[in-house]
Amino acid sequence: MSKPRTSADLDVYVGSVRCFEWFWSANGEMPSLDVFEDLDSGGKAAIMAVFEHWGDLELGKRVSETRINEEHDDPKILAAKAGKHRFSMFHAGNNVWIVCRYYEKQKQKLDKVGKAAIKLTIDDKKDYEKRLAAGEYYERN
Repeated sequence: MSKPRTSADLDVYVGSVRCFEWFWSANGEMPSLDVFEDLDSGGKAAIMAVFEHWGDLELGKRVSETRINEEHDDPKILAAKAGKHRFSMFHAGNNVWIVCRYYEKQKQKLDKVGKAAIKLTIDDKKDYEKRLAAGEYYERN
């Protein structure tokens, strides 16, 4: 069961170039943060290293495909990768990425668990855009 969250829980990592935020669902939950908090310390450190690397990578430089993978092209959904751990995300503008869903990579190709997580991420993006347009998502400074 997810726990209710506040704006104090939003930031994943604020880098010098990009920042990453947990997706905040309409019911006040942050599903990927719940999973992140349950990872062991090695898993947490590995995935945070990905966000830190990409968050501080200069614009115009390509991030390594061993750290970030494009999982869907329209809309663009990326996954932060660390070992078997994957966190899907979408671009929210202004170098902000919203981290939505977690899944474990089991095979070389995206399996049905990964595909389901990507579909949920696409749904989260639509929900985010709808709530943002209606003024129901928080205002970013």
